[in-house]
Amino acid sequence: MPVMPEEAKAESKEGLIAFVRYWYELVNYGYETGDVEPVRAVSGPDCFACQNFYSGMGDVYGRGGWIQGGDIEIVTLNSEYQLTSEGRYQVLVSVKQRDMTYWDEAGQADRRPGDEISFLQIMEISFENEGWYIHLAESTGD
Repeated sequence: MPVMPEEAKAESKEGLIAFVRYWYELVNYGYETGDVEPVRAVSGPDCFACQNFYSGMGDVYGRGGWIQGGDIEIVTLNSEYQLTSEGRYQVLVSVKQRDMTYWDEAGQADRRPGDEISFLQIMEISFENEGWYIHLAESTGD
């Protein structure tokens, strides 16, 4: 399981960026293991991308299947590090997801190609109780 780097614990622009990188490591860990709880622990109930992730992992791993591949690669990551009126920081992340194979409980495979070009996700994150918390993570077009 990924370990949060010390830098990601700081309330700073560098800490925010390090936390977002860590969050994607948690997502990749979830694809590999089916364990979504580490993502859920630092993400809110209104996070659309998070809810889709939980549901997808539950569908596959909950029926005895597993996923091979599918890791998300960060292409670019940027934040102006200015608070919104809701007290959150916005982060723009360009990501690509690699090829993925879904295996069902019988060992049958469903292969899905990865992204040829990156897509943009916007995140809104706050620093609460001495840690970062994701309120929103949505892909453009969601």
